Amino acid sequence: MAASFLPALYCFAAYPECRSSLEKLNASWKVYFVAIVAGFIPVLSYFGSHNSAFPWGRPAAMHFASVFANNLFLSPLWEEIVWRGCFLKKVRSFSSVPGGILLMSIGWTLWHGGYIAFLYSGGIPITVLSVLPFTYFCSGIIFGSVYEMGRGSLWPCVLLHSAFNAATAVYYSAFNRASELGSYVSELIFMAIAAVIFFIVAIRSSRRGGPASALVAV
Repeated sequence: MAASFLPALYCFAAYPECRSSLEKLNASWKVYFVAIVAGFIPVLSYFGSHNSAFPWGRPAAMHFASVFANNLFLSPLWEEIVWRGCFLKKVRSFSSVPGGILLMSIGWTLWHGGYIAFLYSGGIPITVLSVLPFTYFCSGIIFGSVYEMGRGSLWPCVLLHSAFNAATAVYYSAFNRASELGSYVSELIFMAIAAVIFFIVAIRSSRRGGPASALVAV
């Protein structure tokens, strides 16, 4: 968390445009809704699991709510300030929407290299971890697309990021799935599909002048 807090604090203090992303609440309700729904994508990892038990019910819901609430103003907020509110916004000053999102997603993937190394030191097999860079790249596209669809507001991304972290914690902490390759592959497939859809919507949104028309078109 400290690794993302200090850069976020610097970006917030040094760049007015970054602060303005936090002040904006003008994203369409459709963007907020889609962002929250997309946050549950990690649960779709279930389709690649060898364990037929699905993480649902009151304990799972309470676990999700707890992680979501605890995350809301921690790493998801700080990382969104750095990568969408600052990095993507700076890149977009000299690039197109597709180029900006793709470049940011590459940086977002490299940023998580340390976390992947941490997981490896914790005993997660390298065959499982080899899937994660592609998953992070797809998540970067989704987050960046939501930022563009939300008219430069960070809050849909923060909600999406918090829900994503919470859904990941709920799913992978149950039934010893943290080392289950099939779950990671299933998550990647659904992430890739969502990334393509969100990417197309973001591009259409930028061309038509707002997220509402693009969402309706898709």
